[in-house]
Amino acid sequence: MLSHIANDDGTFISYLVSTLQNLNAPLVQVFIKPFGKPLLILSDYHEAYDIMVRRTREFDRSTSSGNLVRGLGPAHHIHLKTTPAWRSQRRLVQDLMTPSFLNNVAGPAIHQNATSLADLWRAKSRIADGRPWVAAEDIDNVSLDAVMAFAFGERFGQKHSATRPALEAVKAMGATAIEMLRNSGTLDEPFNFPEGNADELLRATLELIATVEEVQGSPLPDLKWAYVNRKPRIRRATKIKEDYITNELKDALGRLKGTEEDFVKSAVDHMVSREKVLAEKDGRAPNYFSRIMIDEIFGFIIAGNDTSSTAISWGLKYLAENFSAQAQLRKALETAFKTAASDGRDPTIQEITGTQVPYLDATIEETLRCAASVPVVDRQAVIDTELLGCRVPKGTAVTCLVTGPSMTGPAFVIDEARRSESGRASRKEGHRDSAWDLGGMAFFQPERWLVAGEFDGAAGPQLAFGLGIRQCFGKRLAHLEMRILITLIVWNFELLPCPPALSGHKPVLIMTNRPKDCYVRLREVRRWRKHVR
Repeated sequence: MLSHIANDDGTFISYLVSTLQNLNAPLVQVFIKPFGKPLLILSDYHEAYDIMVRRTREFDRSTSSGNLVRGLGPAHHIHLKTTPAWRSQRRLVQDLMTPSFLNNVAGPAIHQNATSLADLWRAKSRIADGRPWVAAEDIDNVSLDAVMAFAFGERFGQKHSATRPALEAVKAMGATAIEMLRNSGTLDEPFNFPEGNADELLRATLELIATVEEVQGSPLPDLKWAYVNRKPRIRRATKIKEDYITNELKDALGRLKGTEEDFVKSAVDHMVSREKVLAEKDGRAPNYFSRIMIDEIFGFIIAGNDTSSTAISWGLKYLAENFSAQAQLRKALETAFKTAASDGRDPTIQEITGTQVPYLDATIEETLRCAASVPVVDRQAVIDTELLGCRVPKGTAVTCLVTGPSMTGPAFVIDEARRSESGRASRKEGHRDSAWDLGGMAFFQPERWLVAGEFDGAAGPQLAFGLGIRQCFGKRLAHLEMRILITLIVWNFELLPCPPALSGHKPVLIMTNRPKDCYVRLREVRRWRKHVR
């Protein structure tokens, strides 16, 4: 494994894919923990679908994915098996992913922050004058701003922004400094913009999220977390996080009056309202400042920031490298938002969430499939069972790959007799047995998700958010954020190819599979009268 990573410029995930292919086997075992049980690696969509959707009494959520963030949120529901305790805790947050909450509360906040990113990139593109620049931090910042506004409301976002200081730093550049930077490199060399300074609260949040990188890959994550959380800087950042979440809960509690429709303007508002209702039903006193409340809030801040920013980063790379797909997406947006085009403005949040744009949905789905931002989905056997004819003892973790054979390439040939009865039934029903060109599965082609011109999410294999009752809770929020950001970016800019040296596809695996190289080279779409100067 170490040789593969060092010599072949690979990652742990690419090592697993290579091992499976070399052995021509859809299921292998690897030993990670000293004296621990082996980890089963599965690379077959149909079998993964079977254990996540149909065999939930045999396989439950694994502890391995939760271990990665245990030190940041020990009481989060990700650590619970699918028991009455898990269902009870999920009641606090279950309505946060309803279309009503997402479109009316989260959507406007995300749209406002996406507009700020467009303003920042408009200013940068005019100064860079055709040169590329690093986009990763800008995307991370707007994703953080969006999820914080979702969690605490637009009022919070007006006080605490990671994107606004970056825009202010760019606007503060003088003519002499701009000219010096323009003369400091060639057209293909990155333009180095000044960075904005986020406030203490956001810096603490980012510092805590970054601790995941220190724990990633550790065979003893609990001990690693105990070490990391004792560092003075992490203890200080944790205190800042605890204080601001507690203060937001207090503010929400102070606003708790009138109807829920008038009161709920953020995820925290909703959770405070839900805790009051649930406490009344359970015959107990409400606990608005419990460890569960705080960890659930910080949990979707962690996941919402990292997962969305990673997927969007890959999506922009794919669109820049596939100009025909980008042009087709822009044409689809122009057709769908004719009034916005004729008015010379950006599409509103109501237009974006209320209009079907099949090619946009297909672009998002294909980005998620190709990027494999979260490269594995874990499950754990809760009883002694079998998988593809192999005995699987209780407690064994099964890692389902989101990339590789059956996902981004032809599947392994498997004797159907090795599958479970439910797996064979799924195959007979033809579930996601797509008509795709197997030789072209590795390529970015949004059209593969269109059937008779309409988007079909079941047109092919997809494991980006897992499946079944324990699929990623924030799936709909991630889709909404991608929908808004990709729409406004493609609406306002042409994504031009970056030079090969800045266009690599090597991933860096931390909590998600992030692109090592994330640059943009933009040209404004100046036909929109609103932006003509």
